[in-house]
Amino acid sequence: MKKVLLLVSFLAQGLLVSAQLYVEGTLLTSANTSAYLEATPLRRTDGTYHFKIDYGQKAGRDAKPGECLTDDKGRRYEFRSTVDGLNFLYENGWEVSVVYNVEDLRRYLLKRR
Repeated sequence: MKKVLLLVSFLAQGLLVSAQLYVEGTLLTSANTSAYLEATPLRRTDGTYHFKIDYGQKAGRDAKPGECLTDDKGRRYEFRSTVDGLNFLYENGWEVSVVYNVEDLRRYLLKRR
């Protein structure tokens, strides 16, 4: 019985860890995000992508322009392609709801799953 509980505990922790998204080091939770976020892929000169995220954050004094997906230490994720980044967001609990263009940028409205 202890082995079963240990296995269940281990699997639950793995699910919680994999479902954590950060924007410039700020953990996205249901307390600071709602049902939607907007992701804009930004192509870098080396061909990789960062994803700029708008989750409805307030623009304060310490707000950074172009807040991107990061790890918990604030290091920006680099994705091989737009699809790679969208798959990462899907694996972390978000799915594409609407795709639209603003000027020359494609933007993705994602909904919490």
